[in-house]
Amino acid sequence: MKYHITLLIELKDGILDPQGRAVEGVLQGLQFKAQNVRVGRVLEMEVEAGSEAEAKATAHNIGKALANPVMEVFVVEAVKELA
Repeated sequence: MKYHITLLIELKDGILDPQGRAVEGVLQGLQFKAQNVRVGRVLEMEVEAGSEAEAKATAHNIGKALANPVMEVFVVEAVKELA
């Protein structure tokens, strides 16, 4: 079966996020009252797996492979079976 996976990788709390600060400055310049903006990465992919549990395990392993464990955390946002 084929599964669609959404994976979110973001900086850990306490890690300086210059891109987030830049975005925050732009938003405030546009009169939005945005604060503490953090920028992360969203990865969307399709994987072959025998079950949803296997797809989740694959997503977790991909997150471990792509996230820098010193500075980043990852979350498997969604695993959805494709028709």
